[in-house]
Amino acid sequence: MMRAVIAPRAPIGADRPTYQWEPGRGQGGTALRLYGLLGQRELQRIADTVQERCRSPRDLVWIDFADVVHLDFRELGEFIRSQERQRHRGASIWFTGLSPYLRALFQVAGQGPALSRLEWPATDEAGRMAGRNAARALRGTPGDGGSERVEI
Repeated sequence: MMRAVIAPRAPIGADRPTYQWEPGRGQGGTALRLYGLLGQRELQRIADTVQERCRSPRDLVWIDFADVVHLDFRELGEFIRSQERQRHRGASIWFTGLSPYLRALFQVAGQGPALSRLEWPATDEAGRMAGRNAARALRGTPGDGGSERVEI
């Protein structure tokens, strides 16, 4: 009898999600929640998906950085330029949930002035929390029968 040789299958390597769209309910906007370590490839994917999703001047998008651990500061210039191009097309894009560390990375990349135009306008900690809470309000609360999350 001939024995069949079965080659071990390599596990399928799936990329961990770097972002998740969370549609708002009645607020007229959408939250884009970012996760983990974001390098050149991830930032490009995020920029592409925002460009695909924000086609109308009425689009409101909150990009939530609350769960981002690190950004590749060398790629932030192109990422910021892509978001500003979307704004010039009429979409309303706001950054929320930026930690002091992430803000420092934007500064190191020379994107401080651009960040001040894109970050939710807050003059104090209470205002920053209001911006973060606005993005979270778009997501709804767990168990409220609200919107479904779409993972990419």
